Amino acid sequence: MVLPRHKLRGLSVLNVALVAVVVAIAVSAYLLFFKSDSQAAGTTRPSVAVSRGDVTASVSSSGTLQSPQTASPQFETSGTVTSVLVKVGQVVANGATIAKIDPSAAERAVRIADQNQTAAADSVTAAEQTLDDAQEAVDAAEATPTPTPGNGQQNQSQGQSPEVALTNAKASLARAKADKEQADQNLEGAQADLAATTLKAPIAGTVTAINGTVGSVAGGSGNSTGSSGSSGTGQGSTGTTSSATASSGGFVDISDLKSLQVVAAFPEADAIKIKAKQSATVTLNAEPGTTLTATLTSVSPTPTTTNGVVSYSATFALAKLPDGARIGQTANVSVQTAKASNVLYVPSTAIVTSGTSHTVTMADGSGTREVQLGVRGDSFTQITSGLNEGDRVELIQGAIGGGTAGGTGQGRNGQFPGGQFPAGGIGTGTGGGINRGR
Repeated sequence: MVLPRHKLRGLSVLNVALVAVVVAIAVSAYLLFFKSDSQAAGTTRPSVAVSRGDVTASVSSSGTLQSPQTASPQFETSGTVTSVLVKVGQVVANGATIAKIDPSAAERAVRIADQNQTAAADSVTAAEQTLDDAQEAVDAAEATPTPTPGNGQQNQSQGQSPEVALTNAKASLARAKADKEQADQNLEGAQADLAATTLKAPIAGTVTAINGTVGSVAGGSGNSTGSSGSSGTGQGSTGTTSSATASSGGFVDISDLKSLQVVAAFPEADAIKIKAKQSATVTLNAEPGTTLTATLTSVSPTPTTTNGVVSYSATFALAKLPDGARIGQTANVSVQTAKASNVLYVPSTAIVTSGTSHTVTMADGSGTREVQLGVRGDSFTQITSGLNEGDRVELIQGAIGGGTAGGTGQGRNGQFPGGQFPAGGIGTGTGGGINRGR
């Protein structure tokens, strides 16, 4: 069938319109995807001005609150517990009585040892008298002329000669004195065992645990004390045996809660940067809004290896202990390792490092420029040469505050000045600092 000519013209117009629509879509697509990409590629990166202020570097770690001194005293002699005189949470003084065990056997031992010591002392007195008599006999014999043969007397009188009697008397006195010395030691040991039936606090502190009860059998090991969160060891009296009455090794646990400290482990790369007397800041997970000041008191000279990772333990003294602080609470600590005041600095994300060379890209289109670095903070890095205050550099690696150099940087008034970073970006680094663009 042949269409009329006027209908054919209508179809031609329709086809032309469809082709025009397709062309328009294609051009729009090109402009949208290709031209926009070209424009994006040519868009200038965010830039910032070289500023002057303070740059601080730090290393961070987490640890726990620990007592600087702990003790787990145990009875040094065995016996049945007859009384416990403290309770958990009670503050005790050094030397305060904590508990007692049945003293009956120890008292009997003291009485017997005392009697033996008295008898030994009497034996020494008797031996000394015998020695005096023997010495007098020898002296008398030496003063009397020796009888001549033939007068009916034998050369030696029957029985011991005065000299032999003197020798024997000296030996008897030596044995008596040795027995007396042993008896004295036995009495001292018995008295010590009697005193050990009363358990006393070896340090001043707070009772944190009681590991025995009235009626249980306790004793056999010595007091255990420690510092900086670690415990030492002690030994009890010879010949005593221990029964399992204290899971921690002591009848009670005592800790100094008045001066808690933070103990944290630092990896070896960070441990070489810290040393005693450096200042630090501490935050507790239980009180995230509170920042505490602390001082690094010591770094362990021996490492700890966990899953192949080497770390060193560091101890921090808190300037002020917050209310409600408890042993074992998690603490985050940041140690200031370096600080440069009133220096030029740029965001760490503006610096590109290749080997030992450091460069920045100038925002004026003049290309890259090599710079020398000083203190490297978490968000900002000191520039010692290569740039002037007010020069603008491009941010190459990311937003302000995205660095991981392990420190913090601050400009005037605690913020990066000038509003060079668009949209007021906010960034945080590993050192815990927050830097805001305006």
